[in-house]
Amino acid sequence: MNATISLKLFDITQEFIKDKDKAREFVAKIEETIDNKFNTEKSNLVSKLDLAEMETRVEKRMSDINKTIYIVGLIQFIAIVGSVLAIVNFMIK
Repeated sequence: MNATISLKLFDITQEFIKDKDKAREFVAKIEETIDNKFNTEKSNLVSKLDLAEMETRVEKRMSDINKTIYIVGLIQFIAIVGSVLAIVNFMIK
C-alpha cells in the first residue's frame, strides 16, 4: 500500500477513532492484513518470466509434434508404396 492511500485511510479513520495512536495502529493492521493477503495470493499470479518459459515450452512441444507427424507420414508413405509394390509384384507372378 502506498503512502498516499495510507494517509487518506488514516484521515478517514481519525473521524471514527479520535486517538491518533489507535487510528495509526488500526491503519497499520489493515496494511499488514492486505500485505499478508497479497503475499499468500501472489503464488497464483503469473509473471512475465513464467509466460516466457511457458511459451518456450509450447514452441518446443509444437516442434516435437511436427517432427513426429512428419516421421509418421513418411513411414505411412513408405508402407503404402511397399504394399502397392508387393501387390503389383504378386499380380505379375
